[in-house]
Amino acid sequence: MPVKHGFIHIADVLWPATHDPQLDWVSGLISLEDWLVAYTGPKYSRWAWNTAKDAYYLSVAFKYDKHRTLFLLRWA
Repeated sequence: MPVKHGFIHIADVLWPATHDPQLDWVSGLISLEDWLVAYTGPKYSRWAWNTAKDAYYLSVAFKYDKHRTLFLLRWA
């Protein structure tokens, strides 16, 4: 369960595709988290995982709308 946060700018994206279906969720999370830290900043300071509305999506909440927009341009 994601940590409660006060971030209001939400972005939902499909899981990133990988070549290994057994590790797709692991690779997807690592890839997304590495990108988020590099381009938006520290977890829980600028962004946090959010509860997705669908099992095939990942949800991220952002402190600033500009980071949400950048994320959507990269991953949507």
